[in-house]
Amino acid sequence: MNGVEEITSNLHNLVGLAAGMNDRSTPMNTVLDKCTVVLEELRTIQILTETHSEGISDQLKQTETNILEIENLFTRIDQLNENVQKTKSDLDKLEKLYNVVTRQ
Repeated sequence: MNGVEEITSNLHNLVGLAAGMNDRSTPMNTVLDKCTVVLEELRTIQILTETHSEGISDQLKQTETNILEIENLFTRIDQLNENVQKTKSDLDKLEKLYNVVTRQ
């Protein structure tokens, strides 16, 4: 059964169950009223799904922004680490020079 057939079958079963279409003695206006209720409920589900999807989209955008900020932070940390290593190396050289000068 392909996707369209499955959806059609599910909707038919849903309408049949909710509207009582399996019972031939149910008046048509009752069936239509029940179908209207089912359609309204499906529309509500659609609206809720769209709203949640928009919220997730906004959250993903914010997460991407946060990731970029973190990447920039790590870049700055790497630069700071290089600067600290260079400064330590320079201080070590100065200390050795000082020790040589003070021995003379």
